[in-house]
Amino acid sequence: MNTNIIKSIRYKIRSVRRTIKNILKLPLRITLNILFILKHRHLKNTPKILYAITPPPRLKNIGDHAQAVAIKRWLKKHYPGIPVLEMDKDRSRYYLPALRWLFNPEDRLFLHSGGNLGDRGLWSENIRRLIIKTFPNNKIVSLPQTIYFSDTPRGKKERLISQRIYNSHSNLTIIGRDKESGKLAQELFPEALTFSMPDFVLSLPFYPRKEKNEPPKILLCLRKDDESILSSENLELLTSELPYQCSYFDTTLDAPIKVRQREKTLKKILDYFYSFDIIITDRYHGLIFAVICRKPCLVLRTVDHKLTSALDWFVDVPFVFYIEAVKSIPEHISKALSVKSFNVPDFNEKYFDKLPGKIDD
Repeated sequence: MNTNIIKSIRYKIRSVRRTIKNILKLPLRITLNILFILKHRHLKNTPKILYAITPPPRLKNIGDHAQAVAIKRWLKKHYPGIPVLEMDKDRSRYYLPALRWLFNPEDRLFLHSGGNLGDRGLWSENIRRLIIKTFPNNKIVSLPQTIYFSDTPRGKKERLISQRIYNSHSNLTIIGRDKESGKLAQELFPEALTFSMPDFVLSLPFYPRKEKNEPPKILLCLRKDDESILSSENLELLTSELPYQCSYFDTTLDAPIKVRQREKTLKKILDYFYSFDIIITDRYHGLIFAVICRKPCLVLRTVDHKLTSALDWFVDVPFVFYIEAVKSIPEHISKALSVKSFNVPDFNEKYFDKLPGKIDD
């Protein structure tokens, strides 16, 4: 081999080694951002999508991960061939310097759906604000959110902060996950494109109807947090008066949900719902899982409009029942068991397949 070529190769190797040593001497966050850039630099001049603020594995609510499964399928369907870079809530903040370099003004950003646009979900809301400020020239779509700011000094303060940041962006879309949230978005963020549509999990395939168990089985999918209105006395009253075998479940699981396990875990949970005859829930995704599995569902309210306003999406679903009082549940069980029709709307045709046309104009 030519001596000059050998010298050139050796020089390049030494140069790479020096670069790596210098990088490793930097603070860890800077080092990791540089390594992130080096890994993804091939995307710099390629049209791409940032799908940000998704649930990290340590966030164990299967509803959030079900949304991620549904949204990634939707992105693949409607933006074929465009690379999608997913960044969870932790990584979205940590790698923001690298993302700022990697993404060009013509690249799209989609922010994860959920129930955290407001002062109750400041972890997510603060990251959302940060991304909106960091990418002032990109098209940013905040996917369906339940919007809620409490009528407290803190709630009013946080509402003003979000208004200031959101309304300063030139190309922002805010989608409410229910009509009340859509109305709030329109009032609070007049500079953004605002409307409402259902939760993305309803874009997933629906199960076929199957015969009832004998005797029927009831699943209680109930919250264990400060959004529940059920007292321990209410819960005891509920379980003591139910005529059939009951099982308990919460959409917050015991173990972390890794990205590569999302679809498998979701299928396992949906199969579990499918094994019951009636679902009683105050969880939004408890309701949605019941509808996907075509199971009669008795819905209890929570402390805000998350469920009551969202019920508008299910007016054409004959097996969803809203329950005002816990004591009326036993009588509604017999109604639920007598339902004959399990038809559901085509949510993709009505909503999700139309979304690109609304946001890409």
